[in-house]
Amino acid sequence: MKKLALIIALVFLINVPAYFSDEIVVKEGESIQECIDAAHDGDIIYIEEGLYYENLVINKSIMLIGRGKVVIDGKGEKVALIEGNGVIIKNITFTNSSDAIVEIDGRNAAILNCTIYKGKYGIAANDTKIIGCTIYGCGGGIVIKNNSIIQANYIYKCGLGIEVYGNNNIIKDNTIHTSGVGLYLQNATNNIIEKCSIYKNNNNQGGIFFLDSSSNLIKECNVSYGSFGIRMIESYNNSILDSTIFKSRYGIKMEKCRENEIKRCRITSNRFGITLENCRNIEIHYNDVAHSHIYSLNAKYSTADARHNWWGNVLPRKMHILLSRIKYFPWLITPLYEDVKTELKEAEETKVKETQRHQVPSKKMFPVKIDDFDPLVDIKVAIKIKRARSMEGEKNYEIKIFIDGMKNETRLKGDVMPDFTAWQNVDDSKQAVDIKFKVGFEIKQITYDLATGNWFGDDFLGDADGYGHIKLNGVEIWFDIFYNDYDKDGLTYWEEVNIYKTDPMKSDYGKDYDKDGLPIEWEDKYGFSDFVVENHSIDYDNDGLNDYEEYYMADWLADPFAKDLFIEVDYMPGYELYEESIQMLYDAFARHNITLHIDVDEELPYMERVYYRTARDFYWEYFLHENVSNPRHGIFHYFILVSYGSSKRGGHAFVGWDNCDSVLLACDYINSWRIGEGRKKAYASLFMHELGHTLGLFDDDFGGIDNESCNVPWMKGYWIYRNYKSCMNYRYAFQLVDYSDGSHGRNDFDDWSNIDLTFFKDSFYYS
Repeated sequence: MKKLALIIALVFLINVPAYFSDEIVVKEGESIQECIDAAHDGDIIYIEEGLYYENLVINKSIMLIGRGKVVIDGKGEKVALIEGNGVIIKNITFTNSSDAIVEIDGRNAAILNCTIYKGKYGIAANDTKIIGCTIYGCGGGIVIKNNSIIQANYIYKCGLGIEVYGNNNIIKDNTIHTSGVGLYLQNATNNIIEKCSIYKNNNNQGGIFFLDSSSNLIKECNVSYGSFGIRMIESYNNSILDSTIFKSRYGIKMEKCRENEIKRCRITSNRFGITLENCRNIEIHYNDVAHSHIYSLNAKYSTADARHNWWGNVLPRKMHILLSRIKYFPWLITPLYEDVKTELKEAEETKVKETQRHQVPSKKMFPVKIDDFDPLVDIKVAIKIKRARSMEGEKNYEIKIFIDGMKNETRLKGDVMPDFTAWQNVDDSKQAVDIKFKVGFEIKQITYDLATGNWFGDDFLGDADGYGHIKLNGVEIWFDIFYNDYDKDGLTYWEEVNIYKTDPMKSDYGKDYDKDGLPIEWEDKYGFSDFVVENHSIDYDNDGLNDYEEYYMADWLADPFAKDLFIEVDYMPGYELYEESIQMLYDAFARHNITLHIDVDEELPYMERVYYRTARDFYWEYFLHENVSNPRHGIFHYFILVSYGSSKRGGHAFVGWDNCDSVLLACDYINSWRIGEGRKKAYASLFMHELGHTLGLFDDDFGGIDNESCNVPWMKGYWIYRNYKSCMNYRYAFQLVDYSDGSHGRNDFDDWSNIDLTFFKDSFYYS
């Protein structure tokens, strides 16, 4: 703290104008912008505690200082645009922008001890000091170009923690975790990254990533728990010195790089210690590369001088060198440094998520004796089929519906939303209406209650697969039951008169009497009351959606008491998802009473390679449509089907904003390995594999997930995890469109019992 205070004091000395300054005080309810407009260079504006809805433009050399908790909300627009030079902002919270929350176009600005959250970018800056800030919930936490100092910041829950697209920046003493990529450099030169702690970022992404960047220094950093610790592609003359990289899939990975150096580092307990692919003249000296699970050195088509390292054993054993010229003799026969496990402490307590259980509103049929359940009409009961789907392929099928013994029928094929309603005149004095669904020889029986409009039997409120949803003889049917009530508001005459005390001759459709945001007909159907304020922020079925989100998706047949999973899919030309693949995915989830909904939406512009930054940008442009309040965020997962990702294999889950709700699927890779019907199954299999990551299935949950040693028969993982019959197992990727249920014997794992449908809204890694 003393060190940080000294840094801030120095910034003040450097930046405060040398001439006399006035002090201006803004109180809640007053305009900050008006005070800025009235201020002169050198003035100090103090902002009193409160919430301010403003979009500031600062074009003067002034200071803004918050007193107490000051929050400035941009209402979806840029919160602060700094055009003046030497501007200092301190102790203020900025939030809510579909663009950069704070954008700095002036020179020599300073942002000190501020909190920034909920925006496409947190701070976008050039020639700026950003010190002691907390930044979270942003697509990009800090985005810088040139000549900036980024120090002692705490960044989490961002797509990319810090992004660097320029030169001569100092990035020091920052902590970044629970993001997609901690630190991202592209076309960046002569930057210093020092004493940063980067850990527990997305299992499919990782710590520090360089693309086409040169002459940068990584020094005395701790990087752990990620798909990669440090990864470089087409980057040259970079140095990694005196750093600790541990507990990642790839400790350090370089691809198409040259003249980089790795010196005096501890690279331990990674699946692969150091990986080189198509690299030239890499210098690797005086490092401890130990406790690697597969290879300590994995070199393909590369040259390197790797002498004077400790490889975890007196005789190096885990060395995989393919068509490469690697000098690693002489090596060290004892370690240079203490074991990481005895020296490092966890920087954050592990968050343990507990499944919440909530009581489903009770619906019971109680006897009512009355001569006519609706004296306003001659009652006709209707069964409307909203959707029907044949499982295990597109088939013809016939649905027969019996209402008090009278038959109605329809013939359908495949997955359709038919315009079919079966109507039947019934006895107006008989409370219970008998209903049967029949497909083939299988029958489901339901009793419809004319008094309340509820139904019971083989389908009921709170059952496993949803109210108004049945499966029989290989066919799924979504339906609704109602009768021809006079005012057509979906409420029965009896409940309007006896329960709600509303007028059965005047429609209440869409009314919200308790003003909780949900209409009476929806609350009535699902057992709530529109005359009692209830807690609708509850996620009853643990699918990640509360009642408001379930209602928002009502047209998609969402049910607040049965699990729904929504995915938007955008695609590049030539990679649209096959309908057959979609139906395979529907089948897999339907067998476990999860209704999967896939919305194939927009075509993306073609690119040969999509790196992490571009994936994030697609997320904001094509999924959120540059709207920080887009309601699809937090309801839908997001998939992009592209040519290739950051590597020429499969794909990966990624963080586009704040949580791991998105997937990049590399389709050219699939197309290269499969044709015809096999390709359709491969699309479904790999789609389901990557989806599993957004449901919380990762390699740290079970050793058979994403394990490269399962790929080929000559590696032991292929045999150790042979009973793990899951698309999460590389051995069965391309082949299986299913997760394992753990029933296949030794070294199997129950994916289905471990998936977390809420993970995409609250993602934590390596817990």
